[in-house]
Amino acid sequence: MWDVIGLWIGWLLMLMIYSYPLYKENPAFRTAEHMFIGVTLAISIITNFSNVMRMCVTPLMQGNILMIVPLVLGLMIFSMLIPEYQWVSRYPIGLLVGTGFGLGIRGTIKPNLQDAIIDTITAPTSGGAMAWFNFLYVAVGLICSIMYFMLTFEHKGPLQGPTRIGRLFIMVGLGGYFGNTVLFRFTMLTGRAQFFLQVLKLIPM
Repeated sequence: MWDVIGLWIGWLLMLMIYSYPLYKENPAFRTAEHMFIGVTLAISIITNFSNVMRMCVTPLMQGNILMIVPLVLGLMIFSMLIPEYQWVSRYPIGLLVGTGFGLGIRGTIKPNLQDAIIDTITAPTSGGAMAWFNFLYVAVGLICSIMYFMLTFEHKGPLQGPTRIGRLFIMVGLGGYFGNTVLFRFTMLTGRAQFFLQVLKLIPM
């Protein structure tokens, strides 16, 4: 019984959410939106509390004294709720942002820069004419796109042709990215439509 009730509640909330793009903002959409935010916040609080207890407090109680460092840093973040001591929260937030930035850079340079440069300048060894076409297409597109962003020089003379080609490549790339986003949204809509029909017993679950 509870599974059936859950299905119908999910179906009703889905209709309330889709009432915004299909009609306009209305009380039903705002109710579903606030419920979603509230449930997400509650789940996040419970999950984070459980993680702190499991990964920090429990090892600390078992004798791992070093766990007091992340515990104190985490508590310092809550000082932003007190206007007189908001400056204390800058230190753990700065440490968190710096650590995240460093880890992100380490994981970004090789796949997004180094590997991309190597793949661009490495000629194909197999694949025939199509492989060479793809190689030249990517190489020309990359060089011309980079030249388009050379804002220290006016795009005239020798730079006029390559920068125009670079702009076309950028437009093609953005169009492909937009098309991919639209297809992803339609895939999500298809999944919701399938759920809609399954709850109504029009198609098998």
